[in-house]
Amino acid sequence: MLIRLALQIVAVTHVTLIDPTSGTAKRDMTIVADGHRITQVAASSSVTTPAGARVVDGRGKFVIPGLWDMHVHLTVPGGRGLLGLYVAHGVTGVRDVADDLAELRGWQRSISRGELDGPRIVMSGPYLEGMNVPIPHLTVRNVDDAVRGVDSLVRLGVDFIKIHNGLPPDAFFAALRQAKTRGLAVVAHVNVPVTPLQAADSGVRSLEHLYGFPNSCAGDDSAVVAGAHFIAKFLMGGCSHEPLAPMYAALARHTVWVTPTLIAMSELNELRAGAPLPSDSLVAYASDSLRKFWEMAAELPPKPTAAELAGTHRLFAKRVALVAALQHAGVPILAGSDAPVRASMPGWSLHDELEWLVKAGLTPLEALRSATSEPARYFAADSLGAVARGKVADFVVLDADPRLDIANTRKIAVVVANGRVYDAAARRELLARARRAAGHQ
Repeated sequence: MLIRLALQIVAVTHVTLIDPTSGTAKRDMTIVADGHRITQVAASSSVTTPAGARVVDGRGKFVIPGLWDMHVHLTVPGGRGLLGLYVAHGVTGVRDVADDLAELRGWQRSISRGELDGPRIVMSGPYLEGMNVPIPHLTVRNVDDAVRGVDSLVRLGVDFIKIHNGLPPDAFFAALRQAKTRGLAVVAHVNVPVTPLQAADSGVRSLEHLYGFPNSCAGDDSAVVAGAHFIAKFLMGGCSHEPLAPMYAALARHTVWVTPTLIAMSELNELRAGAPLPSDSLVAYASDSLRKFWEMAAELPPKPTAAELAGTHRLFAKRVALVAALQHAGVPILAGSDAPVRASMPGWSLHDELEWLVKAGLTPLEALRSATSEPARYFAADSLGAVARGKVADFVVLDADPRLDIANTRKIAVVVANGRVYDAAARRELLARARRAAGHQ
């Protein structure tokens, strides 16, 4: 059941409008949305509020474009019941990077028709995989498999191609070539011996989780990192004493986006240390089946040694520093949470990721861009990434300015998702429904 079935004219009056691309703010603006599109954005003094419009008083408030979580998996156990959590937290769009295509399309149609509360969905469907995994995939062992796999996904009508783990290098590059020939972007995990630079040279659009990136090490770093468990080293890389700036410059030159998913990576860091996770207080939103999924996905050996723990912490600190180095080199960053892994409860975790990006060294404005204007640039979508006439009616009304403190993205007054208004009461109901769907009242 939908919270608000009927589309209506919406007018947000006397609000401060933030443009993430320029970083500017226009005061005392009025935004009018009619149906799924924004029809007016102008100084309040020049706008006549349409008769019958739902008016949101924006005095003292700030408007940003709807947020995007650029790395999620929706069709997990209980996934349908989690969709409303994205909207409740101002996440009006998601990039799903490997799931059941038929189920996603059904949800996408229901959301578009106003039958289901949820975000816009851009999807890859099954990914190309070189190993046996319990996630929808096409197995790729060689070049022929790679070409056939891409062609199959093209026939299925996916929005982009996802390359996961374990592909032989020749098959990895064959998939990139075939995707380019067929006109589809590629999102990829990079694993040794393939390097991020080779992937960039071969046309990859975005690199996920920082996989394949070496860490810049000095002094005793190598010795400490060497003590980390092999899982930590696989996920967070090893040490390099070579200059890495040329690789960063090449990624920037090729305009390859990077999705760090630091919040998901922090799960390994914190669980190894026995520390609580941000999502631990949100277990009421996780069904029993989702918790079992977490247990299945966790590959952490018990009781780490002191050396393993120290190495894991040092590696995670290196990963955080790497994000700042990429940003400063001009490599575009995308905010993605990998929801719903245990550390990443849908909705909340996108805001956690934004805060991690700021901890890494991005300014609040740069972090805001990673979830608004950068996704629009990544998709080459003129209808997204800004609040302007003709854009889709996806925006968030905040009680405080996120340019001053990125945590202000959490201070949501109203969400407008595809023209539908979710005020405080509607957002509370979305949360309540998610708890009920998870089996908790």
